Amino acid sequence: MKLHSIQLLRGIAALLVVFYHAWGLQLLTIDPENSAPGLLGGIFASGYAGVDLFFVISGFIMVWVTRQTAPGVAGVGAFLFSRVTRIYPLWWAAAGLATAYYLFLHVPDANDPAWRAALQEGDAAGFLVKSFFLLPQPDLPVLSLGWTLMHELYFYAVFACLLLLPRGLLPFALLAWGGAIVGASLLGLSRPGAVNLMTLAIHPLTMEFIFGAMVGLIVSAGFVARSGLLTLGAALWFTTNLCLQGEVTAYTYQWGRVLAFGIPGALLVYGIAALEQHGRLVWLVPVTAAVIACAAVYQMHGLTPVSEAGLRQGAAMWAVGAGVLAAGGVIGLGWLGGRFLPGAMYGLARPLEGLFRAGSHIGDWSYSIYLGHIFAIGGLIFAIRWMAETGGWAAPFVPGAPGIGDDLAYIAAVFIGALLAGWTGHRLVERPALALFRMLRRRLFPNSRRTRDV
Repeated sequence: MKLHSIQLLRGIAALLVVFYHAWGLQLLTIDPENSAPGLLGGIFASGYAGVDLFFVISGFIMVWVTRQTAPGVAGVGAFLFSRVTRIYPLWWAAAGLATAYYLFLHVPDANDPAWRAALQEGDAAGFLVKSFFLLPQPDLPVLSLGWTLMHELYFYAVFACLLLLPRGLLPFALLAWGGAIVGASLLGLSRPGAVNLMTLAIHPLTMEFIFGAMVGLIVSAGFVARSGLLTLGAALWFTTNLCLQGEVTAYTYQWGRVLAFGIPGALLVYGIAALEQHGRLVWLVPVTAAVIACAAVYQMHGLTPVSEAGLRQGAAMWAVGAGVLAAGGVIGLGWLGGRFLPGAMYGLARPLEGLFRAGSHIGDWSYSIYLGHIFAIGGLIFAIRWMAETGGWAAPFVPGAPGIGDDLAYIAAVFIGALLAGWTGHRLVERPALALFRMLRRRLFPNSRRTRDV
């Protein structure tokens, strides 16, 4: 059974990362003398938390898709084959594009630190091999987004070994795994970046996969509560932490983001999965209203992670209050509408279901969006710089122009570009590769139980 609500959440996670990078790249296009905050500041300056949500969702999905897999080598082989062929084809396509960019457009300038170091040390080939196979190294991969896929592959490898155990022992194995990571951190062994296999193995971010896996075990076992209020609370908690997150430090790269986003992310995954299990996805309406109101009120304050903590805390309190009021208002209007205007309420069902399906489709493209959006935004930045040089008609649309027209145009272009990149990657690379390797998996592992790719 495919959980469409989890796909929706994947799409949200991907868009958080998209607008986080859009915010960072937008700053590069604005004249330093024009420091007026843009609309993409605020919570989007902490949009890297979409990666943390991705990690929790990945842990959940690994347990969900293997819930009927019998312990044994055949099941483990099919699982690993499915995961590896899910990750590498699209990654190779995206990394290949990045390599072509550096080889034919960027070099010999080599402004990227990893490329510069590889060229100076004469080990560009080794750097590329490790990048394409997602092996840890001191530098980020040729397409920097690939650092997250290293964590994904590590989790898949260890989780595959755990599938050899009886299903009843899986919770204890996950707890032992998490305990080992906590112990390594207490001994001072963990590092902000996974620069080798050891630092990858004990990196605190693995805890987010484990959180998701534990949620997957709970939901798979049928322990799902009627969790509307829990989902609302988790969504507001996650959004509040987007508001409160300050400057990125070494602590943020390790336990900071795990505690700030991994825990509420796990509760959010549990709540949304439980809502779908109980057929109560209508709760997503007040949850969405709460998140939008919370984010909008915080955005109006024009704050960034470098703003004073007191200012961010005060703005966050107002934002949470607005979110709670918005959720309460939607719930109240829904109750009144159901009591006095039931026909109107039923009439709203179709457009809401259409929005849900659209969000689920974005979730289907989320991996392609994640890897492809940086090319779309990069192309947009080139276009913006060209427009800035032309002057005249283009001036109102160049970031940094007076008013909000430039911000709205930039946000719309980023959103459309990211969706087009995701749709293109999904149709041209991801979906054909999935179909091909699904057929091969059935032939290579005929005795393993079939699970749906998610």
